[in-house]
Amino acid sequence: MKLKEYLVLFILAALWGASFLFIKVAIEDMTPLTLVAVRLVLGSLGLLLVLPFKPSIMSGWQRRLWGFFVVAIFNAVIPYLAISWGEVYIPSGMAAILNATTPLVVVIVSHWWPGGERLTWRRASGVLIGFLGVGLLVGPTAFTTASSNLFLFGALLVFIGSASYAFGSLFALRMLSGLPMMQPAIGQTAMGAVVLAPIATIAFILQPQQTLHIPLGLALGSAAALALGGTSLAYICYYWLIVRVGPTRTLIVTYLLPCTALIYGALLLHEPVGVNAIGGLALVLTGIFFAGKKIEQSKTTSATKKTLVPEK
Repeated sequence: MKLKEYLVLFILAALWGASFLFIKVAIEDMTPLTLVAVRLVLGSLGLLLVLPFKPSIMSGWQRRLWGFFVVAIFNAVIPYLAISWGEVYIPSGMAAILNATTPLVVVIVSHWWPGGERLTWRRASGVLIGFLGVGLLVGPTAFTTASSNLFLFGALLVFIGSASYAFGSLFALRMLSGLPMMQPAIGQTAMGAVVLAPIATIAFILQPQQTLHIPLGLALGSAAALALGGTSLAYICYYWLIVRVGPTRTLIVTYLLPCTALIYGALLLHEPVGVNAIGGLALVLTGIFFAGKKIEQSKTTSATKKTLVPEK
């Protein structure tokens, strides 16, 4: 990899890592439903700015509407809502580490998925190590006197979102195979906006309106940064890297993302980073490394077909 490609890789990790920071700030004054709707609408508009330069990437999109719908539900609507709701109760850095378990869930689900990969002892050991990391991450905090049941509820929500990403990736492999570069990202984001924006609008009208004030302005700015940076620009960087360095090297971002999110949370939100967080992160990343050895080869094939969209 060249210096420019490393730079884009770290920018991508920084953008997706910052997503958890922006979510945490935005949900102080916005409901998760409103935040996700804003993210999908603005994110899809940002991605559509690419079309005047490469209109061919949307060739044949009308025939893929059902695929876009299914993938949008599992790769955008459910995980975005679950993670945003979960961050109401847990720190952003912890949410990022829990989100990193998606490859582990892919390994488990793929064993029973039609055409999926069998669960070998090596990969099963990786999954076990990864989930021991989750236990180390969540357990000590969950059983302190300062914590509550809502902490465990928040952690469970984020894990549900991560599991949904795993199903979304597998559905993308099955239903969005062979599409032009960027079309899966645009299709799923726009479809998610079409599904969720009307629901969020009705909910926003029915609930009491907030007057514009500085904290709300900060929340709106965070939502815009999440949509345009963590969604639009991040996808552009992701596909740029796939074209130039291949999917396997691009997936290095899986290891960098939770690290950047943990740093953001500690420095900007003053979230405590305990030994359990560091140890849990180390075990999760170790589990991904061992569980994903063969998975990376299949992802190489699938991403070359422009199908696989990662968690973020």
